[in-house]
Amino acid sequence: MYLPPVEFLKAPRRDWSAGESLDYTRWLATHHYENFHVVSFLLPKRLHQDFYNVYSFCRWADDLGDEIGDTSESLRLLAWWRTELHRMYDGAACHPVFVALQGTAAKHQLPREPFDDLITAFERDQSTTRYRTFADVFEYCRYSANPVGRLVLGLCGYQDAERYALSDATCTA
Repeated sequence: MYLPPVEFLKAPRRDWSAGESLDYTRWLATHHYENFHVVSFLLPKRLHQDFYNVYSFCRWADDLGDEIGDTSESLRLLAWWRTELHRMYDGAACHPVFVALQGTAAKHQLPREPFDDLITAFERDQSTTRYRTFADVFEYCRYSANPVGRLVLGLCGYQDAERYALSDATCTA
């Protein structure tokens, strides 16, 4: 049986095979209570699992920021999540989301920065609930929305400055 992030944190730790990790991210992407259709029938089938893997990273980070109920504990867990991300990029993934995501990141040559930026956004959420100016909102979107667009582009095989700029404008809008 699979568990959503907050419940997963309370479960005993264990090793996850690559296959189990892929099954977990697929389950999380299709069963989380706050879910929308992550993978559309319009998306090529060959990309479904990769989208599940990226979504699971985002879902976990979001839940660590929003569902813990204690700011300092959320910040501690987000720091741990960032460490796990860095371990994955160093080839030492052990959490099932990162075991699954490691193959996706390598296959699509996804840079670490968009993932790091998303964690930064969730960390900022712990101390900022209101932005005074649109410039402040746009700066926040640089960390919270734009990375998602860049990851989607990367999964679809695009990582150029022109498309990044168009994606950033769309995600910030």
